[in-house]
Amino acid sequence: MKRDPTEPPGATASAAIGTAAAAAAERAAAACAPLLEQAVAERVTPGAVLQVAGPEGSGALVARGATAYGGAAVGAGTRYDLASVTKVTACLPSLLGLMQSGEVALSDRVDRFFSNAGWMQEPSLGAVTLEDLALHRSGLPAWRPLFALTNDRRVALANALQSSLTEPAGVHLYSDIGVIVLTAVIERVTGKRIDEYAEETVFGPLGMRGAGYGPLTGDALLDVAATEDDGLRGLLVGRVHDENADALGGVSGHAGLFATAADLTRYAQAWLRLEAPFAGPDLMRSAVGDRSGGEGARRGVLWRCAEAGWPFGPGPSASAYGHTGFTGTSVVVDPGYGCVVVVLTNRVHPRRASAEGVMRLRRAVHAAVAAAFEEEGA
Repeated sequence: MKRDPTEPPGATASAAIGTAAAAAAERAAAACAPLLEQAVAERVTPGAVLQVAGPEGSGALVARGATAYGGAAVGAGTRYDLASVTKVTACLPSLLGLMQSGEVALSDRVDRFFSNAGWMQEPSLGAVTLEDLALHRSGLPAWRPLFALTNDRRVALANALQSSLTEPAGVHLYSDIGVIVLTAVIERVTGKRIDEYAEETVFGPLGMRGAGYGPLTGDALLDVAATEDDGLRGLLVGRVHDENADALGGVSGHAGLFATAADLTRYAQAWLRLEAPFAGPDLMRSAVGDRSGGEGARRGVLWRCAEAGWPFGPGPSASAYGHTGFTGTSVVVDPGYGCVVVVLTNRVHPRRASAEGVMRLRRAVHAAVAAAFEEEGA
């Protein structure tokens, strides 16, 4: 059953909610197991890991398939390349932490931090605000092949900061380049690379022990899902799939993070409880409210908000929000049902193709989770 996400429960009610959520998570996992098995059998992905949980505890986990075709079985400890889920798991909490401390504001322009951003261009990236970047309405293109220009991190960031605004101002266009610019701002303010700052302020405090940027080495390579054999770099195992993140040394706010389902579940639960080491509840609430103004997709600060036609289907409640990643990953926080849902796949192995199979899987998973939480006592 759905609950009022704005109503804080008392201690007795919290215990009851926790027990009901744990039971619902088990039902959801049981219902989703055949969906994962079918996706593996149909070669949508070589492997998949699902975790469903309430506000506390580990909930229920299902793992099916392998890290690669012919590889070892996936499990709770398998790390996946999160791709764009990195945006809400590393870039967003880092940005909110700086907002919480008063070091940045969404109204700040890029040229507050980089005086030469968009230099000699009109319109100029320098005049774009952090909120414009976070809402994907900056006028920046969706993508540029920075990796085809350089493999030097500083040069790649400089190229991003000199990007031309090719789209109409205020019009929604999902842009990796915009989040790379946000990464540059975070690093300028903190004086640290985003991997170091996020480890100190997000991953470490939340106990996300398997979360971190690549390239992974040593024992970490023993249980990581492979992605693409792209011809230029060979088969990618523990090296970021996203080419621009790779040109940035594997470290960016838009992509590059590897993590387990448990890591993402811990992170999502912090949002569900509105209890996080990087921001207070008021700031977190403001980040998940719809700021689109009716233009384009409903969205908060980097998060995508529930609406008809969003990637997760009609299953999640109206208060849900989430994000997807190109490699086949996703996370949803659903205050209405009091649950979080993490789906990890490596659907780009051994090569990228249509995403329709994993899109069907996501919609089916979230329909099954909704049905489980709708049952009496959930």
